[in-house]
Amino acid sequence: MKNRLNILLLLVGLNLVGCGEVSTEDNGTDTTTTTSNGCSSDTTLVTANGTLTLSGKISFEKVGVKSTKVGLDYNNIMEEPARQIVVKAIGSCGEVITSTTTDDSGEYELKKLPEDAKVKVRAYAMMKEETTGNWDVKVLDNTNGNAQYVMEGSLVSVGTKDSRRSLVASLGWNNTLGTYTGERTSAPFAILDSIYIAMQKVLKSDSQANFPELLVHWSTSNVPSGNATESELKDGLIATSHFDGEKSLYILGDANTDTDEFDDHIIIHEWGHYFEAKFSRADSIGGPHGEGEHLDIRVAFGEGWGNAWSAIATDDTTYFDSLGNAQSSGWSMDIESEPKNEAGWYSEASIQRILYDLYDSNNDSGDRLSLGFQPMYSVLTGAQKATPAFTSIFSFITALKAENSLQTSKIDDILRAEDIGTIDEIYGSDHHTLYSDMQVGDTHNVCTSTEFGIGNKLNNHKYIRFTVNSSDSYRVRVSQSNGSSSDPDFSLFKTVPFTTTGVSQEVAFGVEEQTYSLSAGNYLLDISDYNDLTRACFNISVTKTN
Repeated sequence: MKNRLNILLLLVGLNLVGCGEVSTEDNGTDTTTTTSNGCSSDTTLVTANGTLTLSGKISFEKVGVKSTKVGLDYNNIMEEPARQIVVKAIGSCGEVITSTTTDDSGEYELKKLPEDAKVKVRAYAMMKEETTGNWDVKVLDNTNGNAQYVMEGSLVSVGTKDSRRSLVASLGWNNTLGTYTGERTSAPFAILDSIYIAMQKVLKSDSQANFPELLVHWSTSNVPSGNATESELKDGLIATSHFDGEKSLYILGDANTDTDEFDDHIIIHEWGHYFEAKFSRADSIGGPHGEGEHLDIRVAFGEGWGNAWSAIATDDTTYFDSLGNAQSSGWSMDIESEPKNEAGWYSEASIQRILYDLYDSNNDSGDRLSLGFQPMYSVLTGAQKATPAFTSIFSFITALKAENSLQTSKIDDILRAEDIGTIDEIYGSDHHTLYSDMQVGDTHNVCTSTEFGIGNKLNNHKYIRFTVNSSDSYRVRVSQSNGSSSDPDFSLFKTVPFTTTGVSQEVAFGVEEQTYSLSAGNYLLDISDYNDLTRACFNISVTKTN
C-alpha cells in the first residue's frame, strides 16, 4: 500500500484511446461480419502477405521531479522509449494485420505488409512476452469497464517502399496555463516503464523468472477516497495506490489531487507487493502505516520491503510522492539515510534501511556489506516463502544468515545500527513475546493491547503455536477473560505448507468459536480484538469435538 498518505474513440494525431480490441483469429483477421467502421462481410481485409516493413519508434513524455524532490517539474519533460510494448498494424476495417513488440529503444518493425495497404499504427499500453509467456502486463481504465489504453496514428497507405512512422505519447500538459488541457496519453506508458524496470531487476537474478498476469488500473478519475470496495473501484474511489493481493494494481491519477503515474518509486513499491504475493509470501494484514510507528511485524516487513525494493530496482534512494495543485507539492525521503525515528524490528523505516544496506555497494555507518539482490532473491523465493512463522524481518534474516554464513557478523552490524540485536531464529523470541505455545486440550491466555495504536500495530495481534497429532474435528474457541465487551477474531493457518485453514470474524461480544477438520501438523492462530479495547485478554482452547 502506498505510503503517507463508445468503446473505441477515434483519434486525431496522438491522443489516448481506451478501447476493446475486436475479436481476431490467429492470422489477425476480423471474425465479425460487420466492423465498427461499417465494412461489410464481403470487404477484402488486409492480411500480412506482402513484403513491406513499417518501422518506427514509440516513445512517451515523462515529467521529472523538482530538484527539491518535492513536486513534479513541468519544465523538465523528457522523451523516453516505450520498451517492450505491443504494437499492431490495423487496417481500415479495424482488422489486426500483424503485430510485434518494441525493443529497449522503443523501436518496432511490422513486417509482411502488402503494397498500398491503408494501415494505422496502434501502440498498446501492454507488455506481453509472447514467445515464452514470461510477462503479461496491461494498463486498463477501471472507470471505463477496464478498457485497454492504446495510442494510434492516422490511417495512411504504406505505399510501395519500406517506411517509418513514430508515435509520441504526450503529457497533455499546458505549461502556459499550468494544467492538463489535452489527453494524458503518456501516463499508462510511464507506468509500464516503471514496472519494466522492476521486472528487469528480477531477471538479472533469475533469467527464467515467469511473471504472472498483472492488470494495472489507472484513470484520471482515480482519487484517494473511499474504501476500495468493488463498486467504488469502478468509480475511481481506490483509497490509495495499492496492490489488491490477487493480480491488480490500482494507481491514483486525479490531477491537482494526487497523481502517481510519474512517481516511479510508488509504482515499484506497489509492484513489490505483487512480487511478494507471486514469487515469495506476503503475510501482511495491511492497513495504515507510517514512519515511527510500532507495527505488526508482518506489516513492518511488507512495507519496509516495498520501500527498499523501489530503491533496489531503480538504484535510486530518493522515494517521492507528488500531489496537490498542479502536482507541485508532496513529500520525499531517502530510503537509506532517513533520520531514525523509533528504530527497531517493528519499524518499516528500519526494515527498508536494513534491506537496502544488505543490497547496496555504499558502505556507511554499520553497513560493511554489499550482497546485491541475488542472495535476497534466493531467500525471498525460498526460505521466506516456506517459513512456518509469519513473514517478518526475523524469518528473512535467519534465512539470509543460513545461506550466507560468512557474512553473519556484517549482517549483525547492519541490524545493530537499527537498534536490533542478533537475530538467529524465525520467531524473534529473544526480542519480544510475539508467539506463545499451547497444547491441544489445554487453555491458554493471551492479551492484546492498543498501546501503540489500533488495527495493525504491535500487540494488536497475538500469535499462538500448537500441534495437531492426529487428523480429526477440532473446536477453536476464543473467549474474553477480562470482561465481555471485546469482539474477538481469529485466523488459523497450517504452517507446512503455509496455508490459511480458516478465518472467523463473526460479530459477537466476548466469544468467537469455530469447528474445523484438521489434519496432523503444526498450526498458528492469529488472535485480535475488532473492538480495539485498550487491553483485551482471552482464553484460547483447541479441543477435539469427538
